[in-house]
Formats: sequence, C-alpha cells, structure tokens
Amino acid sequence: MQPNPEILVPFLHPPGTYVSGESIARALGLSRVSVHKHLEALRADGFVFDSASKRGYALREEPMAFHPILFKALLLDTPIPFFKTLTAHASVTSTNDLAEAALAAGVPAPFLILATEQTSGRGRRGRVWHSPPQKNLYVSAAIRPSLPPARLQTITLWTGVRICQWLRDTYGLPAMLKWPNDVFVHGRKLAGILTEARIDAEMTRDLTIGLGLNVNSGSMDFPPELRTTATSLSLQLNNPLSLSRVAHQLAEVLATALTDFLAADPPDIAASWDEFDWLRGQSVNANGIQGIAQGITQTGSLRLKREDGSFALIHAGEVTAP
Repeated sequence: MQPNPEILVPFLHPPGTYVSGESIARALGLSRVSVHKHLEALRADGFVFDSASKRGYALREEPMAFHPILFKALLLDTPIPFFKTLTAHASVTSTNDLAEAALAAGVPAPFLILATEQTSGRGRRGRVWHSPPQKNLYVSAAIRPSLPPARLQTITLWTGVRICQWLRDTYGLPAMLKWPNDVFVHGRKLAGILTEARIDAEMTRDLTIGLGLNVNSGSMDFPPELRTTATSLSLQLNNPLSLSRVAHQLAEVLATALTDFLAADPPDIAASWDEFDWLRGQSVNANGIQGIAQGITQTGSLRLKREDGSFALIHAGEVTAP
C-alpha cells in the first residue's frame, strides 16, 4: 500500500515525540487498523518506529535516501507557497532540461523540479556535473519574470549568497561563494549554480536556476580528478543527512531568495557580497587578465586590481585562483 504522507506529519518534530495511534486515526478519519497498516508500509520502506504501551509510536530513524512520502509530509508540515508545484524524480537527464521543457509546454510558474540523479548533468560552459544516484540533490527553480535582462543579471550571485547563508545558519559551515557560481567550504567545491534564460524582444521570458549540491557523497564517490577539490555535506559534518529534509530546506531557501530578489528593485547584492567572497584579496586570472580580486560592482561584475594599480571589470567568464 502507498502510505499517506499525513501519517508522518505528527512525527516530524520534535524528534522522538510519541504519538498515539488513536490520535492519528481521529485526526485523519482512519481506523486504528488502517493506521497500523500505514506505519507497517513505512517500516518496509526503511522507517523505524518505537512503540510503547499507552504512549503510542515514535519515529526513531528515517531513510537517508530521498523518500517522496517524507518529502510530501515535510511540505504538508511546512508549505512553500512561492512554487505552484514541486516535483521529485529519482533520475533525469538534467533538472534544467526538464524545467525548460515544462516552461515551453506552458506549465504554470514558478515551479521547482528536483532529482537525486542526473544522467546528463551539466555545469557552466557545458562541463559535465558528476551525479551519482541517491547521494546528492539536483534542483531547478523556474520562473517567468518578464523583466529586462539587466534587472536579472545578479540573480545567480544573489542565489549563491542565500545558499551560503543557509549552510552557515543550519549546518555551521563557513560557506563562501567563488564568483560567479560555485559554493566552497574549506577550499573545496560543495555546490554549483547554473542559470539559463530565454530572452525575447529584450525581455527575459523564462529563467531557470539549477543547483547541484553534494550531500552524501563520500570521497571515493567522486572521480579521481575531483577527490582533492570537491566535498559534500556529509564529509564536512562527518555524518549522512536525510536527502528528503535537505531537499525541503533547499526548496525553502530558493523560494525565499527568489521572492526577495523579485521584490527588490534593484536588489542590493554588493552590500552582502563581502562576507561570502571567496576570491577577495586573492591573485586571480580572469579571461586572461591577472589581478587581485576586489569584490564586485552593484551589477555583479568582478573587480580586479592590476599590478599597475588600474582596475578591470569582468562581466562573465572563467576565474582561476591558487
């Protein structure tokens, strides 16, 4: 049987809370036998419940792999109103591909698509994004902003800053952003952002923000060439995380970030950039220009101070640092 997500909601917080079968049955209009069957179905899926006479049941363990019922229960407990729909997939070519196809088909936006595997994941400039199954999260948020491209040119940076703030607040990790789209922790890449847009008659009609976040990858899950440069939440925290709970947190962060970005005119990114600027003060090479990174402009361009004291503005491109 397919468990009802509403069954899980009373168990979500605080952890270990005992819930009586009778109260669940009464709240959902089910029989006690039906409640028991739902819990048994969840047990078969990897959930572990303790039971105690006259106290009921308590959720002791949940699957670390993404579980759609748990994700739906989290959404029932804490809805995310910004997105009209949130859909989850086990495996896709890429979430950005699915989002772009959905936009083209007229699916109401904003919406969010997430997956735990990408068979053709990509980063900036067509790079392949390594995507092992049931280890990490790949998320795409799609909007129809109908705004000039200039109004949206800092949306990737804005999103990256919000992701870094979430990682600091929730997990205590010193997350930094490497201009323009990589999230670093302790000098290793944890996440990457890929923004793609369709511009029509000088207006941005569709925009997709894709994010790949390494959650439970171990060091040997990365290809040899990435093992010294990539990291994951579990490697940084020394324990695995529930993909379902991280997915829900990530959806909340993206919803809030996009709501705030679209409400601000213009959004002030330069004011909050310094706190998260991984490149600042480093000698870098950007599009063949050597200089010391000096933060960004209000429009999101990277400022480089050359050896002769002059400044260069980098609007897009590749940046390498020691």
